[in-house]
Amino acid sequence: MSTLLPELIDEILLRLPVKSLCRFKCVSKEWIDLISKPSFVKMHLSRTKTLGRTRLLVDDFWDLFSVDLETVSYNDDKITMLRLEFPIPEKFYWIRCFGSCNGLLGLITENYKFFVYNPSTKKCKQVSDSGGPARIRYMYGFGYAESIDDYKLVKKSCPGELVEVYSLGKDSWTSIENGLLFPEKCYEMGVYLNGAIHWAFEDLDGSCVIAAFDLVEEKFKTISLPDTVLKGNCNYTLTALGGSLYLAVDKSDGQKQFCVMPKHGVQGSWEINTMGMHNSFSELRPLELLINSKTLLLMTKEGLVFVDANDYELKNVEVGVMYQDDGIEQHNVVEFETEESWHKLYVYTESLVSPEYKSDFTTQGNH
Repeated sequence: MSTLLPELIDEILLRLPVKSLCRFKCVSKEWIDLISKPSFVKMHLSRTKTLGRTRLLVDDFWDLFSVDLETVSYNDDKITMLRLEFPIPEKFYWIRCFGSCNGLLGLITENYKFFVYNPSTKKCKQVSDSGGPARIRYMYGFGYAESIDDYKLVKKSCPGELVEVYSLGKDSWTSIENGLLFPEKCYEMGVYLNGAIHWAFEDLDGSCVIAAFDLVEEKFKTISLPDTVLKGNCNYTLTALGGSLYLAVDKSDGQKQFCVMPKHGVQGSWEINTMGMHNSFSELRPLELLINSKTLLLMTKEGLVFVDANDYELKNVEVGVMYQDDGIEQHNVVEFETEESWHKLYVYTESLVSPEYKSDFTTQGNH
């Protein structure tokens, strides 16, 4: 190793998965310092995104399970996911994921405790209490404000005007009064894209509204939709994939639309497609495009679906989970369609980003 140039060592390490890098911190103090450097962490994250090194997460209300999407293909009839280790100091009855960004997950437990968790490094941070009312309905979101290099957790009361924002870099909450009112039934988890958290809901006249909370300005803006988007008794499912905003519309009479905004915030860039071939599925939400197999993963109310990018053939995929219980290996099939089902699917990127994130921006006292 002493004969290799430092630049070459950097290039080799940047190509490795997080699990290997965590192990290689044991090699030497120099490697600990290198792998922990903020510049290395950011370069590794950028390389990981380019390589498409992502994992599928299932949140079943009581546990979190994960599988490497590089091991998944259209030919699979079943995916088996492993339980994640979640090192928190107290027991909990249920746990929910409300957002993922750059390898970090935003989590909430039944006693309204918040956590920022990196499942790749198994590092976890409990977020300080906001001091606001605990047991009223909230919308939640989690994302990254690139221009100020900070991660933020957002919770908004429904249907009230109070928005509470937690800064990971400052480890503090701020409360904001905002004039944008949401309907009481709007309590979905927010979708992060391009420095903003997005929610879609039906307004009083039955039209879809997309509200985007800018993480830098800490203000709501609305994104306009074409008049051709279905309205009235619709279910709107929002997601982000490949830098684009996706809106799936399920109307009560069976009509469906799939709307894509490839240029974020540019109203004229909306592309709208009818979804007649997907009538057997509802609440369509794209999760990820598998780079090698050209397969699109869709989360639906009925479960996980593969879509072949060449001929658009759809295929249901059985999702199973595996875990140890009192030393005994357990295998369960995830049931999505039951009335009691709380299962949610997410995609996250492997990364070295620490839940104790402190950027140069925040440490220098910039605002």
